[in-house]
Amino acid sequence: MEIVLIALVVVVVGAFWYYNRNAKSFDVNQDGKVDAADAKAAVQTVVEGVKETADANKDGKVDAADVKVVAEKAKTEVKKAATKTKAAAKKVVGKANAGRKPKPKA
Repeated sequence: MEIVLIALVVVVVGAFWYYNRNAKSFDVNQDGKVDAADAKAAVQTVVEGVKETADANKDGKVDAADVKVVAEKAKTEVKKAATKTKAAAKKVVGKANAGRKPKPKA
């Protein structure tokens, strides 16, 4: 998975660099020229950012444990959202039934 992300970043940054190779604002390494070294520096920066973001458990590795952390977080957030939705629905139903007489039990 990590290799696929790196390859994708390389392609995107490479294409971006190619089409903007004459723009001095893309001199990432500040050496006065826009060249392959800038593309390499940009790729390294992006890859490190992706790794840092993907390392959910902050153990220095991107692996299945990170996926587990993200899945647990998502499960918790879904439960919170469901609880809020249920509470809001009860409140709306309570307001809708506020002026009604209860039905007699048979």
